[in-house]
Amino acid sequence: MCGIAGGFALQDGARVDRERLCRMAGLMGHRGPDGEGFWVDPSDRAALAHRRLSVIDIEGGRQPMWSDDGRIALVFNGEVYNYRELRQSLVDQGVRFATVSDTEVLLRLYERHGSECVRYLRGMFAFAVWDGRRGELLLVRDRLGKKPLFYALEDGCCYFASTLAALRDTGPRAGRVSLAALDAFLTLGYVPAPHSIWEGIRKLPAGTMLRMSSSGPVSRRYWGLEETLTPFEGSFTGAVDRLEELLTTSVTLRLRSDVPLGLFLSGGIDSSLVAAIAARECRGDALTFSLGFAEAAFDESPHAERIAKHLGTRHRTFTGRPAMLEVLPTLVRHFGEPFGDSSALAVWLLARETRKHVTVVLTGDGGDEGFGGYNWYRTALRLKRWGSVVPPLALKVESAAAGLRSRPPWLKRVGRVLRTLALDEPERFASLRTFVGEDEVRTLYAGELQRERGQGNAVQAWMGQLYRSGNGTALRRMRLVDVSTYLADCLLPKVDVATMAHGLEARSPLLDQEVLEFALGLPDRWLLDGNGGKPLLKALLARFLPAPLFERPKHGFSVPLQVWFGGGESGVWANNLAESECLRDSGWLNPAGIRELVREHQAGLRDHSQRLFNLMVLREWLNQH
Repeated sequence: MCGIAGGFALQDGARVDRERLCRMAGLMGHRGPDGEGFWVDPSDRAALAHRRLSVIDIEGGRQPMWSDDGRIALVFNGEVYNYRELRQSLVDQGVRFATVSDTEVLLRLYERHGSECVRYLRGMFAFAVWDGRRGELLLVRDRLGKKPLFYALEDGCCYFASTLAALRDTGPRAGRVSLAALDAFLTLGYVPAPHSIWEGIRKLPAGTMLRMSSSGPVSRRYWGLEETLTPFEGSFTGAVDRLEELLTTSVTLRLRSDVPLGLFLSGGIDSSLVAAIAARECRGDALTFSLGFAEAAFDESPHAERIAKHLGTRHRTFTGRPAMLEVLPTLVRHFGEPFGDSSALAVWLLARETRKHVTVVLTGDGGDEGFGGYNWYRTALRLKRWGSVVPPLALKVESAAAGLRSRPPWLKRVGRVLRTLALDEPERFASLRTFVGEDEVRTLYAGELQRERGQGNAVQAWMGQLYRSGNGTALRRMRLVDVSTYLADCLLPKVDVATMAHGLEARSPLLDQEVLEFALGLPDRWLLDGNGGKPLLKALLARFLPAPLFERPKHGFSVPLQVWFGGGESGVWANNLAESECLRDSGWLNPAGIRELVREHQAGLRDHSQRLFNLMVLREWLNQH
């Protein structure tokens, strides 16, 4: 796991800035504390830089790595989990290797297959290849977006890096905040690809490659989940057997490491299943780690400890509350743009403590997208049923209520529900995934941001279009949208940034492409039931654990925001948001609207904890920029 950077001169006469390349690499030292490497073309047309976290072939995997003829160079961030099998296949074809690293396997694959080498890779990756034979630079990001890659076109050159800060903080211009991206952040809690918070800096989308030559940059999407789906036609027991086979292979591949390895264990279904299979494959010699909270309603660490005891793992629990406020500024700085998933605080603290013991961890991420675990899926399906009969009445009632000068809180809640029911199915789903609706826009937005949003709800329209473009049942389409949006642009960046900040590599067996393709091909009845959902995962987990250890209401790995933003001593989280100079001076937000959010939240009228956290993150980000 590493950080990569580089540049390519797209225009005649343009030259890559060598000093900037060094500064870019220096800003990614946390991603690769074990070494660095540079290469610059003698004509300054192309350049590559690498910061290394050694995990596989500690001595032999140094980068940039070159082909034998010196015409192809590679920098690579990530892991190719099936590198041993690929290596043996290449050896059988007469290819000779100088190392046992997955980096060299990728290089040799590129030599033989060019950009089509990605078809053979099972892993997480972002890599750049300089191909001197063609005079081209190729950027590639993995199928789901597990590893980040940013790029910017400046002064006739294209620069790229693993972090946003490496580009923005070394560029010749300060840049301008993208109002569309800011609206997306406040609406979703994250900025979706290909946008970043800065105009001029873009994210390479998941499953995409970008080829740069003297003809200019050309991007191509090389993989899409929907295009690979095959419906599963066996029995429920057959599906459980097949899942065990796929997940065992996935976990086993991700246990490959030349450095100490452990597992995050929250006590939920997903991480418990990964831990159970890993403990079996490690014959009980496994390390597990969890995070606890002082607020008992949010603390799952006792569940994790009971599961660890049953599995026979060596378990450690850390407590996170006291340091949360101290962590936020550092966390915001590492993300480089506003990011509102509050569970990043928990992952950050857990990763910091875990790194004191291991260099690699396996996680349970991906189970909700693959196996329909999110509560909003059930909500959306209920609204779908109600929406077929309510909309005509809903529109009339809401229209009449909206004319009232003053509406009590309960009537406002009814109005929001009725407006949601009146939406078309795609927009209704999108509305469940957003935090800023028209009510908040009217009271919270101001100035340029209000004018930007006045052109229409771009985020809701975009997500609605993604929903429409999907095939299959409503549940499958919702999961496909989440894989291409929430998973790629929120969950995976959260894990990458929060772990790599400490030089810890995170691997997600449930997000193996074969596991995810299998999951999206399952019938709905094996994903949702009346007993908390995920019946297929529970059936497999029951082969390892007694049901009482995992049969309980879904909790999720979250922090107690609602409590922390409440009144009294905990209300410090919400204090002074409306009076923040940077929020006020930006001209984007209405202080009275912020005060109203705080008042309603602390009075128990509405849960605005996520909106308030987004504002708190934005305030910190503005203070830093």
